[in-house]
Amino acid sequence: MNWEIVFIAIFMLIVVNKFFDLRNLLNPFVFFYLYQTAFCFIALAYSDSWYPRIPISPDLKFYIILAYFLTFLGAFLSRSLFAASGIKYVKINNIEIENKPSKSFQISGILVFVTGIVVFLLFTYKTGGIILFAEDVENDRITRKAGAGLYNLIFVSFLLYGYMIILLLKDKTKVFKTVLFVFTAFALLSYGSRAPLLKLLLACFIMITILNSKKLSLKKYLKIGLVLFLILIVVGAIRSNFQDDRVSFLTLLKFRAGWRPFVNIQNLQKIYDFFPREHSYLYGQSYLIDLKLFLPGSNPNFGTYLKGLMGWDFDGGSVTTTFIGLGYLNFGKIAFIIYPLFYGFILNSIYQIIAFKGKIKNTSLLFLLFFSIGVSGSVSTGLFGTLINNILFLILALVFHLLLKQILLKKPFKFRFE
Repeated sequence: MNWEIVFIAIFMLIVVNKFFDLRNLLNPFVFFYLYQTAFCFIALAYSDSWYPRIPISPDLKFYIILAYFLTFLGAFLSRSLFAASGIKYVKINNIEIENKPSKSFQISGILVFVTGIVVFLLFTYKTGGIILFAEDVENDRITRKAGAGLYNLIFVSFLLYGYMIILLLKDKTKVFKTVLFVFTAFALLSYGSRAPLLKLLLACFIMITILNSKKLSLKKYLKIGLVLFLILIVVGAIRSNFQDDRVSFLTLLKFRAGWRPFVNIQNLQKIYDFFPREHSYLYGQSYLIDLKLFLPGSNPNFGTYLKGLMGWDFDGGSVTTTFIGLGYLNFGKIAFIIYPLFYGFILNSIYQIIAFKGKIKNTSLLFLLFFSIGVSGSVSTGLFGTLINNILFLILALVFHLLLKQILLKKPFKFRFE
């Protein structure tokens, strides 16, 4: 065990907590940094002893550690500039929802949720049934989704967005909320991906925390985070095609608990070895490949393209490049400096721009909530792909919601937050 890595992680999380509050999951930087710690840093502490046959080069270790510091530095620079402008940093316990949602806001939000159900049923029909019930979920979730990716992205965004508005309804609807939660959780898990379910759980937790007058301690946040990580591991183990009577399910869970934080670093090492030795840098081509999502037919994302380019063969979906790996394969080693600084600065700035008064509008809260959760995944895949696959469709749900609201009010459409 490399205790220096553990010490760095603990020290940096203490520093982040001091300046940004680790409980403030509405801040995209905080969420991103926690995700970076778990899935693009901490595995360096045990990679040499647990995975000696997959060595991580000293050069790459240095760049991963450097990026870990620079992400914080970017956010700190952002906060310092806002402070110099007289804008204070608002912690999550000091955030209040400005107004109760109007009746038209609630009804239009429910209609967004219903639209998500309709698109989910269309997606299920086009993919030949519930993918989760397939014999080979790990591969079927990729092959059966081909050509139906837009349906998938729309129903996930609409269900998540719509359900958060349902959470804003009065307390007398608890049974109604519970039934819809169970349905939403099943629908999000139905095509074999863990991420949407985790987004639902996280979004519900953050929303309930903000609505609840009794605020939780950091210790409780850490406990809930551990539970969510265990859910991630258990669902991944169930979904896998691993079959060996000599190995117990508990042993498989232990393996995946260590492997999930390490796999991104393993992928990063392979990318580091492949570019530019085996293939020249792409100079932005990866972004053009992701944009093809909007063209007709089946258009795999860049991670799938990279999987074929590098000749990888494994069950499931695409290669997770990490955000610094995506920068490196496009622009070389300079990305290990520029990308983390940029991410830290931009993500904290977005939060401070939206929440600078301490009171936040309902629509702004929903946007910030899902932006924060969605952008954290860019630690694994890079910001551009996340913006296309998550944030863009969140904005689509938000615009659709506001459009329905204006129709109910019989007023011309104006993009106005409530």
